[in-house]
Amino acid sequence: MKKIVSLALVATMGCLSIAHAKEAKMQEQEVVKNGSLGGFKGDSKIFSGEVNVKMLFKSDTYRPFGGAEVTFSPRARTAWHTHPAGQTLIVTKGTIYTGTKSGVTQIAKPGDVVLCPPDVEHWHGAGFKESGSHIALTHEKNGKNVTWLEILSDEEYEKFVQEADKTK
Repeated sequence: MKKIVSLALVATMGCLSIAHAKEAKMQEQEVVKNGSLGGFKGDSKIFSGEVNVKMLFKSDTYRPFGGAEVTFSPRARTAWHTHPAGQTLIVTKGTIYTGTKSGVTQIAKPGDVVLCPPDVEHWHGAGFKESGSHIALTHEKNGKNVTWLEILSDEEYEKFVQEADKTK
């Protein structure tokens, strides 16, 4: 009987130490190595032009958003889309244009931050002649971070960029 109790105690202690180790690990910082999560070229179903996406980090239980660096060649842009929990864009290079269905298009330069509230139909991308990059912090709600809509047509894009350029 003592052996059974001893084995049960050892097993319980082992489970507790494993649980404690997992909990301790979650309390430590983590470094995600550059390029370790890979990337991809933008799919023509949701992007126009040449777009490259490099994953920076994934969402987690304590961080309900993921991060990616997105680079747009000249004239490249996203389709219309929304985010159920919002999105934050930090412009790192070039010029980023961002517009909403209400017709407002804004220009963001390196160091500027674009704050997009939940469920706002919008697009973002580069201008006619200059590429642009941003870090996208895309928040999640119920495991979802984006709803893709229709492609932003060339005519819409050109009109929005021309109007934004007039107000520079």
